[in-house]
Amino acid sequence: MQVLLPIDGSAASARAVEFLCASKRGGPGTVMPTLLHVHQPRMKAVPDPAAEWQEMSDREQAHAQALLAVHQRTLSEAGFTAHTLVRSGAPASTILEVAAECGASLVVMGTRGAGMLGGFALGSVALRVAPAAPCPVVLVKPDAKLPSISREFTQVVAPLDGSAVSDSAVQRLVALRDFFGPLHVNLVHFEPALTLLESIMPPHDDVLRRWCGEQSRRAVAAAAHLLTEAGISHEVSLLAGDAAPSVAELALRQGADLIAMATHGTGALHHATFGSVALKTVVLASVPVLLTH
Repeated sequence: MQVLLPIDGSAASARAVEFLCASKRGGPGTVMPTLLHVHQPRMKAVPDPAAEWQEMSDREQAHAQALLAVHQRTLSEAGFTAHTLVRSGAPASTILEVAAECGASLVVMGTRGAGMLGGFALGSVALRVAPAAPCPVVLVKPDAKLPSISREFTQVVAPLDGSAVSDSAVQRLVALRDFFGPLHVNLVHFEPALTLLESIMPPHDDVLRRWCGEQSRRAVAAAAHLLTEAGISHEVSLLAGDAAPSVAELALRQGADLIAMATHGTGALHHATFGSVALKTVVLASVPVLLTH
């Protein structure tokens, strides 16, 4: 299993390496990490990709290799054999290119978690990488709670909205169980709270379905069936309220190791949907967030 770890020297990317060490389950050679450092070339009037690497000075190359060597040692101490790679180019597009080239099953990257203007991952890089990556992406904040190495299973909170896209997040999670180990998944669906008018007027069919939780049960049915077929322990939570803060609070309250959810987007311009739930969840959550599309 190929895992790509973009490294930029930040505390967030160091925490992403620690997440990989804490999450390992398979034996030696099961997970093959690649540490990637992207050097952003200087602006010029006529770009020449073939000359980008040559533009890196010896000092820049030595700095990049030294940075990767630190994390390579950390992974080696945890039992991994990690490869290192230095590329020159735009960070987001280069990460996506390398993920495709190496056939990555997972990208694990750091984020400062401060919002759209907050730095390395959320605004400028991860918002572009997560919705477009050929594989799931785990975003790890520098203060994220990491899974315990001694845990019996990985506890996951998986928000669903009833769409095929959100169901696919659970499907991708199941495909990664060799990495995360035994799973226990809490499938969560949020219904908006009834408006004042809805609560005082005679109920219509749609309101009745919401009152009795029928819509929520339908929303989680496909994912629950998938987990049952895969023999994965799970439960269902049907809640009302604002999804992003509620998901973050639920994960904290239940001591979850991970939140897994769909991005619902194909790029930075789709942040009206990606940003409304998935991005807000990354900002608010105290645990790493697995994003798929």
